[in-house]
Amino acid sequence: KKLRIIDTPGFGDTRGIDQDDLNMEGIFSFLHNINYLNGICLLFKPEVVQLNLYWQSCLIQLFDYFGENIVNNFIFCFTNARSTFFAQGNTRPLLKKLFESFPRKNIPFEKNNTFCFDSKAFRYLVAIRDSITFDLNKRH
Repeated sequence: KKLRIIDTPGFGDTRGIDQDDLNMEGIFSFLHNINYLNGICLLFKPEVVQLNLYWQSCLIQLFDYFGENIVNNFIFCFTNARSTFFAQGNTRPLLKKLFESFPRKNIPFEKNNTFCFDSKAFRYLVAIRDSITFDLNKRH
């Protein structure tokens, strides 16, 4: 089987909402040639204090482009989750509140489409494999 992962620019570009709109146009232009989309991974950090308007704007654009049924293909990924003991942290209630503001309020955001992970352990194992040595006083 073949798995195609398309990494796109994140939402909330430091250059402003106009750049976010350009990024979304580029994403949609590329996706126009894709026949089928199995899933859309939305990456969040678990300890977000506030979701900005960029997220709302970009999610609305996703709905407009793909139709409301695209929400059934959402996969929620929480990176850097070690800090919250692999939980969704403060971000979950913020997302729930954001989703309630959308016309379609039944966006699946459940255990079966939500994943928490952290890459620090993986990076450490890769470093060990590559014979990188660590000062034992600094290793945690």
